[in-house]
Amino acid sequence: MDASAKKKYLSKIQKLMRLAESTSSPAEAANALSKAQAFMKEHGLSESEVVFSEINTSQSKISPSDAERLPRYMGFLIMTIEKAFAVKCLVSWRLTPSFKRKRVVKFYGLDGRDIAAAYIFDVLTRQIKQSRKDFQDRHCGRFSPKNKAALADQFCEGWASGAYHAVKALVISDDQTSKMNAYAAKLRDEGVSEAKSRKSKGSGESSHAAYLGYKEGMHAKVFHGVEGDSNSPALIGMENGHA
Repeated sequence: MDASAKKKYLSKIQKLMRLAESTSSPAEAANALSKAQAFMKEHGLSESEVVFSEINTSQSKISPSDAERLPRYMGFLIMTIEKAFAVKCLVSWRLTPSFKRKRVVKFYGLDGRDIAAAYIFDVLTRQIKQSRKDFQDRHCGRFSPKNKAALADQFCEGWASGAYHAVKALVISDDQTSKMNAYAAKLRDEGVSEAKSRKSKGSGESSHAAYLGYKEGMHAKVFHGVEGDSNSPALIGMENGHA
């Protein structure tokens, strides 16, 4: 079976499974489930293939850092997106035309939330990079380049932590949670592991830098669709006027 045919049959089976789950008629539910099982048997498709075909992946265009060990603020930023969109994240690499390695953050989820998550991650990445530069310009002029970088990392940790606490978690159904957990287990079985992160280096000014970052990051707001519907897209806004 070619890929397009498989996609077609998986889509039909998904519709039948959703009908079986949503209908209030036991007879209709049994009929839909029977048809779905017959389709799976006829085309050699497993139940896990049907479930996982509902989960899609989208990747970011940019990343806050290309370091081998992720800075902790990048981990906080990823957690913010996971919280806001009920998605999960994978971190990998891509090669540029000049053969430089660049970080890629991939989000996987249901109902197209992976697309929104990757887009908003890029928005936040641009915002935190600009905020980092502004902080260094305003507060780090008297420090050495090494200390300036360490303070900027502390600022970004505060910023990303503030954003995490500012956004509202998107709650999804138990069924969708189970599907996401099963998919994550499948990835672990395939040897996919999380990237290791590193904490920024502290200094006497670090707590103040983190505080300034936290105050600014708290202005980040993610707006879901109507009443936080999991099928609705989300937008992000910054109270200071940045989109």
